[in-house]
Amino acid sequence: MIRSEFEQLRDMPDKQIRESIRFKRSRNTSPLLRAEDVVIENSAGVELLLDISWNPIRGSKSFNVTLTGVGPICRLDVDGPPHAPMGPTHKHALQGADCPDTNLPLGVVDIALAEGQSLRRLFQSFCEMSNIVFSGTFFAPDEDDPHA
Repeated sequence: MIRSEFEQLRDMPDKQIRESIRFKRSRNTSPLLRAEDVVIENSAGVELLLDISWNPIRGSKSFNVTLTGVGPICRLDVDGPPHAPMGPTHKHALQGADCPDTNLPLGVVDIALAEGQSLRRLFQSFCEMSNIVFSGTFFAPDEDDPHA
């Protein structure tokens, strides 16, 4: 996949997530809580999967989109470790065909405005940025009321 194909997929207006999003703890990634393999439906007929992770100790959040057969194509990291010269909140996006193999190292952009936001607010922002309509229920582990 090249950058123009990524942009076409990112800008596609009919993407949708219908399923509810629930976070689970795993011994392999403790203390992270993860929502994995959330299907992003789309008219291109490609399999897009969203993984979201939250570290309750650090407060870091990560949204990672993978295109099956290609690998990761974009990631939003919030309140996590900085990727010099970027700060703790930044976005990774596919630039060229080799990016999925090297974990999206190029084209990293600071987005400090997202720092300190809740998982729910970040998910809403992520969906807006990605042209995704969400019709499920978001069970946010960083809130007292999961339906707030």
